[in-house]
Amino acid sequence: MSTIDAFLNHLEQRLNINIVQQILRESKLPSARRWSELKGIIKTGVANDPNLIDRLRSALIMHQLCDLKAIAFYEVSPTTATMVEVALKTARISAGPLASTFPIDVDAAVLNADDGMLKVVHKFNDDFGSGIVLSRCRKFTLSHEIASSAFSPELQKRFPDAEKLIEVKSFNKQTYDVIYLNKAHGVLEVRADVTRDSGLQQTAGQLKKSMDDLRVYASGFVSKAQPGYNLGQPLNLLPFTGKVYDDISGAIKKIGFATEEESVKRETMRAGVDLRNEIFHNAGALAIDRKMSIFEVAIQWHGSDVIGGVSGSRPELYIPGNHRDYTKAGARTDFLFVKGVRTYADSNFIVEKLISYK
Repeated sequence: MSTIDAFLNHLEQRLNINIVQQILRESKLPSARRWSELKGIIKTGVANDPNLIDRLRSALIMHQLCDLKAIAFYEVSPTTATMVEVALKTARISAGPLASTFPIDVDAAVLNADDGMLKVVHKFNDDFGSGIVLSRCRKFTLSHEIASSAFSPELQKRFPDAEKLIEVKSFNKQTYDVIYLNKAHGVLEVRADVTRDSGLQQTAGQLKKSMDDLRVYASGFVSKAQPGYNLGQPLNLLPFTGKVYDDISGAIKKIGFATEEESVKRETMRAGVDLRNEIFHNAGALAIDRKMSIFEVAIQWHGSDVIGGVSGSRPELYIPGNHRDYTKAGARTDFLFVKGVRTYADSNFIVEKLISYK
């Protein structure tokens, strides 16, 4: 397999197809709906414009740094921010293949030999702050239920009385987590990779491990930068859900809420339509005078809404939650999901939005 074929296969595994389509359009090249066709267009385009690979590689790096992440936010003082900034900028890149191949994954044999510890594989700076990328091998387990009606003849013979079987598979995946300081706003971001395999996100349990491991690493990193400093708990995002819903600058994509009559509902919109403009939702919201206890919400903006954004970007944040946890005393939501982030400006825009919701 050629180098460019390997690179394009990696793009298919990691990068949203819409981003590649947008880059091709920006390069005045035709686009396509399937990866097999896109790869052919790219290989032809590279022959005429070698910089196309650089643009795709930059998009891949941006994805590893900022996109499709679960993020916890910590407010830090100016003094702490200064010390953390120095620590981030002077962090040592780990020697080894995970760093030398970034942003491309290592091959399976190398990944399987990894010890699973978080390693600094990349450092970066932008107009708003500094960060490090941490990579490692994560072992994921998937369970699949097989009903007796789908048993093969061999399974029927081996398990004649079984109503169902649970198939458990494990595989290794290279992940990219990030610790980033937005110094302009005094916010430390702990970004856990939510990718798993074949475009699937991690399960709740798998994501909790990713986030817990990363938060422990971030706490130790900050306490080394400023001895004795306790990072504490991240910003509680649950109180922001209602303010996100009221934000008219973007389009509401999803909402979970309870009414005063204890009716619990979840609604989702697609194709860029604002849920608040949907007839059924709007009529119901007006009927209850918009008295909703919101426990989850997602909002999407366009690149034109972002200072320094790019055409075609659609930064989106999603604050997850469920009604059962919402009603508990001291309820918290410690992280949110972001996707559609194509620039550092998109990422900074989301932080500014959170600050505006306080």
